[in-house]
Amino acid sequence: MNILIAIFFLIFATFTSSTLIRRQDALNGFKECQGNFPNKITSHEFTPNPIVAGQVVTVHMKGIATVPIEKGSIYQNTVFYNNEQVLQHNDDFCKEVVIPSGFTCPVKGDFNFVNTFPADTSPNDPKNSVLEFFVRILTSNPDGRNLSCIEGNVKFSYP
Repeated sequence: MNILIAIFFLIFATFTSSTLIRRQDALNGFKECQGNFPNKITSHEFTPNPIVAGQVVTVHMKGIATVPIEKGSIYQNTVFYNNEQVLQHNDDFCKEVVIPSGFTCPVKGDFNFVNTFPADTSPNDPKNSVLEFFVRILTSNPDGRNLSCIEGNVKFSYP
């Protein structure tokens, strides 16, 4: 009987531990940027990981918009390599993220977006390499108010 109790406890402890670990890293290595942001990204993941240059990337992002994300909002991606900014681009959040996920702006409350896009390539890309970049993703309303921000390391594979 003691063996059954011990096995049950071990299974229960293993299940609860793995569940807690998953919940602690729902952003998959990303974290909220320093500062105050009214909207929260609660889950962020992308596949493939590492991202492969020239292939399609799928991004799944969940969160809570306590301040509505308005039409014309900007999704700014800033990419650093060895602490040096190598890329920054601004996209229309509603056109590039919300609408392709089947929703419309303004976005209020809980959201759950899934998007696919090609990972860009250039003739200057390294060959047969995997590089790690630091990426910051900032969402702002048309009035310039920053709504959410997450940042973390992303690996890119260059075949």
